[in-house]
Amino acid sequence: MQTPDSPAASPFAAFGLAPALLAGLADLSFTEPTPVQTLVLPAVLDGQDVAGQAPTGSGKTAAYGLAILQQVDVALPQVQAIVLVPARELVLQVRDAIKSLGKHLPNLRVAGYYGGHAMRDEVKGMQEHQLPHIIVATPGRLLDHLERRTFIPNQIKSLVLDEADKLLDLGFQEEMATIISRLPRRRQTLLFSATMPDKVLNLVREHLTKPRVMNAGGEQEGSRLPENLTIHGHLLAAENQKPAALYHLVSQPEAGKSLIFANTRDRVEELARFLRGRGLLADALHGKMLQPERDKAMLKLRNGSIHILVATDVAARGLDINDLGTVVQFDPPHDADTFQHRAGRTARAGATGTAHLLLTTPEQHKIQPWPVTSSVQWARLTPPPLPAALPKPPRPSTVTLHVSAGKREKISRGDLAGAFVSLGGLEREAVGRIEVFDHYSFVAVPEEVAAEVQARMDGAKVKGKKVKVAVVR
Repeated sequence: MQTPDSPAASPFAAFGLAPALLAGLADLSFTEPTPVQTLVLPAVLDGQDVAGQAPTGSGKTAAYGLAILQQVDVALPQVQAIVLVPARELVLQVRDAIKSLGKHLPNLRVAGYYGGHAMRDEVKGMQEHQLPHIIVATPGRLLDHLERRTFIPNQIKSLVLDEADKLLDLGFQEEMATIISRLPRRRQTLLFSATMPDKVLNLVREHLTKPRVMNAGGEQEGSRLPENLTIHGHLLAAENQKPAALYHLVSQPEAGKSLIFANTRDRVEELARFLRGRGLLADALHGKMLQPERDKAMLKLRNGSIHILVATDVAARGLDINDLGTVVQFDPPHDADTFQHRAGRTARAGATGTAHLLLTTPEQHKIQPWPVTSSVQWARLTPPPLPAALPKPPRPSTVTLHVSAGKREKISRGDLAGAFVSLGGLEREAVGRIEVFDHYSFVAVPEEVAAEVQARMDGAKVKGKKVKVAVVR
């Protein structure tokens, strides 16, 4: 007998998805398809090529992720689907989302490849018995693998071009054309883009076969922002009022986790120091940082070790933080697409969120004519005085620990959770977010016991391997 919350009773069952995928959706508490999933899934599952216009946070990753997982034969040790995305952060996000959706498919392997990551580690992981079923990659890195023939793409059933407009903006057109020329002609191609300019439509015409062109961009033409997003435009009398206004906005209890956009690396570092000096848990994210440092900053925000991340647009491309409550554009966006990208980081997948703009009157005059800013609520803001800088930085409620072992050492989230309970002395519910990378992992623990747990775990054995454990600073 079906219960109301059983996988078979899910509205997703109407799409004819495999029971293992319905179980994955239930684990993720996906109870109702989003509009883009309702629109796209029937055509994609029917085998048609699809060109979909969809905003950030619309659920498009699950739409194409479910479709390619439905087709994957986990008994066949070959690469069967490729997802191309414009940035390494998006590689990690999409890889993890597909893994979560397919967690009940036995022996499913999903890999993420991107520049800045050691090529030798990726090649080592692509030995004959460990070939992934699905690859999520940036175009340049995937082309490197094809040139080296680390895998043969003759079993590819599906190709996904995600954020196609950004792929083209970043100059990946030649790499994509070369990649596509090496794939089987008989395949399904899915393209998703927040915008559909001529260059994206040319990509559709060149590489998709009789595609279904769908627009899941919302009701208002020119506005692709989430429906549950509130946008406030704060007009300041002078540029030098912006720091006080920023502090005022992100220090409010209702702000929650916050993402602040600045236009330069120096400004990002300056603002992160400014906020930390006044008692807020903040960190920086920009393109000059090495990838492990970027991973640490993102993890600290996700697990609560920090509450605020200050980032450049390039570094923040593709970030997906489900419980992000606030976005602040400290520096004005260069164009309408940048405005949309920034504001759309919050209020994703049906959640509510608030975006703020800090602008002088001349800056307002520049962006107000953009159609995408039509929903901005404008008001004058005179920020209250700033508090004095603190002599010491605040203490977080959660501390992130670095563990010197990861996937290549056959360490899983479950292995780490068990070790931190049995060896570290934590209650199971006290173990926070765990993220496992190739040769290292991060584990969030309560601040009040972090030193004791770190001392117990440093030098302990996890799955037979001695590990080093240190606090992430």
